Amino acid sequence: MKELQSYLGGAWVSGNGSAKEVVNPSTGETLATLRNAGTLAEAVSYARTVGGKNLRAMTLPQRGEMLKALAKLLHEHREELLDLSVVSGGNTRGDAKFDVDGATGVLGAYAYLAKSLGDGPWISVSEPVEIMRGSKIKAQDVLVPRQGVAFHINAFNFPAWGMVGKLAVALLAGMPVVSKPGTSTVALAARIGEIIVDSKLLPEGAFSLLVGSAGDLLDQVRGQDVIAFTGSADTGLRIRSHEVVMRSGARVNVEADSLNSVIVGPDVEPGSELFDLVVRDCVTELTQKAGQKCTATRRILVPQSALESVREALLERLGDIAGRTGDPKQEGMRMGPLSTRSQLDDARKGIAALETNARRILGDPERTDFGGAEGYFLEPVLFEATAEAAKDPSSQFHQREVFGPVATLLPYDGTVETAAAIIAAGEGSLVSTLYTDDRGFAATAVAEMAPHLGRLVVASEKSAAASISPGCVFPVVVHGGPGRAGGGAELGGVTGLALYMQRTTIQGGGSQLARML
Repeated sequence: MKELQSYLGGAWVSGNGSAKEVVNPSTGETLATLRNAGTLAEAVSYARTVGGKNLRAMTLPQRGEMLKALAKLLHEHREELLDLSVVSGGNTRGDAKFDVDGATGVLGAYAYLAKSLGDGPWISVSEPVEIMRGSKIKAQDVLVPRQGVAFHINAFNFPAWGMVGKLAVALLAGMPVVSKPGTSTVALAARIGEIIVDSKLLPEGAFSLLVGSAGDLLDQVRGQDVIAFTGSADTGLRIRSHEVVMRSGARVNVEADSLNSVIVGPDVEPGSELFDLVVRDCVTELTQKAGQKCTATRRILVPQSALESVREALLERLGDIAGRTGDPKQEGMRMGPLSTRSQLDDARKGIAALETNARRILGDPERTDFGGAEGYFLEPVLFEATAEAAKDPSSQFHQREVFGPVATLLPYDGTVETAAAIIAAGEGSLVSTLYTDDRGFAATAVAEMAPHLGRLVVASEKSAAASISPGCVFPVVVHGGPGRAGGGAELGGVTGLALYMQRTTIQGGGSQLARML
């Protein structure tokens, strides 16, 4: 039985204490074991001094070439990583591609971005401006690498994309990384870590991997450090309120719970290409990765006049997938399991909570027969609320994210005002999608809904054929959202780099700034 190790202080190290099993969520079979690391003071100090110095000595184009080489390296191991993703994460092959190819995609995107940033030690992000009218003294903003460590505390649902995506941005920004993957699916992240370390493509100290518990990681945080966390809002709160973190003033980015929505415009007609896109996207977002995505659709807003048509279409499509939920290694399976027994238990509790405000119209959360598979399976579950409950901010579907293949149909009166109020009841989301050809409706919706969202996707009949599922997160767009979603902002090109860099205003004579910047 393989024991997964951490890579700390430039060496592979075993942990201590009792061994924890890492299992295949489709079968319960043990894949590997791990032990928690001890104190992390020396490892973090090593990353901060050795790794930081080595990365900052490289130019931005050199760091970009490094990312390009990493992307090529992981692509060479693609088949191995896809197979491991199916086994360790319970993913269908399509879901495995979503994770693994997403990881190499972020590396490639930021490698390309590096070509446009110049070869200096900083990035100019504004034009020089006079500090007073007629003054020869001007000011200009630059981004410079923070002289600390990037602590990446990642979620279980995207062990490849989550780890490598964050890594790409931080490395290009010039910050060394201590990466702590989610434990339940750590086998894939650990293998990627091995591939990266063995390649020697990164300078010494630039990358550290911590498997198992975070231990005393947060006790090592200093003022120049950055913490990028993906996971539950409760854990995000504990990180933000940690005494050392608060005293240090370190930068903290949180991407947490999110009650993402679909808004069907009143002009969307059954049988239209746009209507078909609504159904297709809803099914994808409900079932991809078994609904274990931070961007998955949780609330589906439908005008009363279209409710029956949308309901029937979703019941038909989701019912088919319910019959093909099981071990993704078996032929014909469309959806795999949740990642752990505790995730399944939490999902069932969440479903029971949703039933206090909505009627379950599809799915049996207690079903255990999935073609003989013994894993943590949950078939698609669809709820329907009344229009009155949909407008009530205290309804559970506005308060609780069930992290699985679960969503609720919310009828509304077809007005932007009502739809926007329902969106706002979620108290902040990563992404929502508006389907309409009515430009006036769309413009008003953007103004009213955008303050509650990190990203708003607007889909129309004209763009339906080229549309991409709204749960996809691209390196060129910001990933994050206000309120419940954590208030963070990752990716988005230079926006992502800014998380790991200090924005400083350089003030001086105009000619002096021109020569220097």
